[in-house]
Amino acid sequence: MKYLLVFLSFLAINQCNEKKKETHFINGNAPGVANGMRVYLNDLDQNGRTVIIDTSIVMEESFFFDKKEQLSSEEVRFLTLDGSEGNFIILVQNSALNIRLKKDSLYDSEVIGSKSNQALKTFKKQQTSYASQSKIYRDERAAALRSNDNTKATDVTAKWTQAEKDFKEYAIETITSNNSSVIAPMILGELLNSKFIDAAKSREIYNDFNTQVKQSVMAQRIDAYLKKTESVAIGAKAPEFEGTSPDGSIIKLSDVLGKVTLIDFWASWCGPCRRENPNVVAAYNKYHEKGFNIISVSLDKKNGEKAWKEAIVKDKMDWNHVSRLMYFGPLAKLYNVNAIPATFLLDENGIIIATNLRGQQLHNKLEELLGNS
Repeated sequence: MKYLLVFLSFLAINQCNEKKKETHFINGNAPGVANGMRVYLNDLDQNGRTVIIDTSIVMEESFFFDKKEQLSSEEVRFLTLDGSEGNFIILVQNSALNIRLKKDSLYDSEVIGSKSNQALKTFKKQQTSYASQSKIYRDERAAALRSNDNTKATDVTAKWTQAEKDFKEYAIETITSNNSSVIAPMILGELLNSKFIDAAKSREIYNDFNTQVKQSVMAQRIDAYLKKTESVAIGAKAPEFEGTSPDGSIIKLSDVLGKVTLIDFWASWCGPCRRENPNVVAAYNKYHEKGFNIISVSLDKKNGEKAWKEAIVKDKMDWNHVSRLMYFGPLAKLYNVNAIPATFLLDENGIIIATNLRGQQLHNKLEELLGNS
């Protein structure tokens, strides 16, 4: 009977331990990490700041996290480790994960038994490989140009262009084959940020995300960005705005529309803007009597009012001007402007018909719309 009780006690303890293991949300192995080091499970808040969800202490090269949040869909989290740089991105939902943490390179850590995490890791490897190859091509082309070897420069450029095309196609295929996973908006966001694809293609890809993925924070941010971009895309009605003119009066966009109207975002401190101004002045002088109007929106800062007004006179910009005297303030944000000069050409109904025309391109478009003088 004594041995039976011991056996039953042993069995009960092991059953409890097994049950405890099953409750672990993340089981981790951390080779070479000393006892007492902390592993942190993190999230990002709406402002992109790190928020620690849970902390685990490494013992005998192992750590674990028990589930603390009920997730309705796949979410992005990342692990950090005391004494190690960087982080390790993981995708979590409601099933347990097994992780092997590499203290000397958290980026290269592994998740075992997760299709989404494996797809993400494969993509990251391809992305790193492409970035490394791009650097080689960039250096080779620069060296060829320095030595006036135009043939070599052209050859390298062609290879670089093909590598970029191949990577973009691979990335889009990864997104479309994982459009029910949060890795889809993760990769799409990176493609957008790197300007590999435009807003129209991004919207097409986004529309194929499943409903849950569209509800993720990253997907919602992409959607918001695309809506903002689409609101000032060719074919859209230019958003109405108003601003203060140099003489203190209020001017609205709708009040100054001509047959063709140019919205010109600039600033007195912007060198490229000032260099382009003579071209815009020439276009205005040539086409204004045919119905070409301009409203320039200055992004000069609050202490730049004098410089703004002086630049208007010096550059002979004899048309409508407004400013909020704010550096990339609300008017720039309304038009999704993050660099200047930036221009939008409107028809008589305020519909955007072209963007960022410079030099002779502006003259050619005006001649097409208004005829040669």
